[in-house]
Amino acid sequence: MNIPDPKTFTDPEKLRKLMANAVRLGYPDLAFECQLRIAEIAGASYKNAVERAFWTSLTAAEEFRTADNGRSTRLLKVRAKHKRVGAQKLLADLMMEDGVSDGFDKFVEHGRSDLTGEAIVLQHEDQFSVDVVNAARKKLLDRGVAMAEAVA
Repeated sequence: MNIPDPKTFTDPEKLRKLMANAVRLGYPDLAFECQLRIAEIAGASYKNAVERAFWTSLTAAEEFRTADNGRSTRLLKVRAKHKRVGAQKLLADLMMEDGVSDGFDKFVEHGRSDLTGEAIVLQHEDQFSVDVVNAARKKLLDRGVAMAEAVA
């Protein structure tokens, strides 16, 4: 069977069709790759590295929620806060809270911990305070995520 590579797609709607077929035919890893490619496309339009990583991560988390809910789902509170304060402040605030970012478990489960909000902070640690970076590192370590995996 010839399975298309989601990385070659540039149209999110075609990726959603491929994802639906992957789910229907029992290829969950292909469906996950489609979700990530949709997220990469969404993030690609941002020049700022933190914004690009944030939007890639947020879009992926929304795609996961959409798949779980069976209907289009947006993380409205996160989007509203981003509109008010931007990605850098939003990520900093998230690191200082007890929980982890949306999609964290799915990213880690699929070996893509580099897409978590915590990893984004570590990848751009020069743009965050020491306390925020330490909090992000602690969250990843507490959940058994290797630093090399998160900052890949």
